[in-house]
Amino acid sequence: MGSTRRELMKSAAVVAVIAHVPGLRAFERHSGMEATSDAVTGSGRDVFQTLPLGEVRPQGWLLRQMRIQADGLSGHLDEFWPDVGSNSAWRGGTGEKGERGPYFLDGLLPLAYQLDDDRLKAKVKPFLEWVLTHQAPNGMIGPANDDWWPRMVAVKVLVQHFEVTGDPRVLPLLTRYFHYQLTEMPNRPLKTWGKY
Repeated sequence: MGSTRRELMKSAAVVAVIAHVPGLRAFERHSGMEATSDAVTGSGRDVFQTLPLGEVRPQGWLLRQMRIQADGLSGHLDEFWPDVGSNSAWRGGTGEKGERGPYFLDGLLPLAYQLDDDRLKAKVKPFLEWVLTHQAPNGMIGPANDDWWPRMVAVKVLVQHFEVTGDPRVLPLLTRYFHYQLTEMPNRPLKTWGKY
């Protein structure tokens, strides 16, 4: 009975996470499968639906402001701040392995795709490729550290990446990661930023 209940709880947790992932509509769009059912979305209709990245394109003032970001600090931070540069642990290097890489991507990836800027997309790619190709056998993602928080930001970035590309590696990677998180969190509960 215990293992059956445990499996039910794991499945319920995965469904709960999937139901709140903003990229669910992108999953439907890229996979051809409908992910909305009463089991996932509940019986009510979402009034405030999150729009997938790229669904709305900037124009006018907003487009100019985003271009200023791309040509300024956001688009060049990795060129002079080592924590998000080529030695970042989030790119497989030996540098900073906390939240700075994921936060950098959380701003850069949407900017790159909203502007359809190949230079910025090229800056995002080494981070994403490393995360997508270096998942630990147990499901852990990212560089080795004991903090859940950077991975929460990285998961958001991976969802955004999936929304705009439909990359088929993202959903299996996240599924393995969430199973790992579900198993490990009782031993390593959320703390500091992750808790809040």
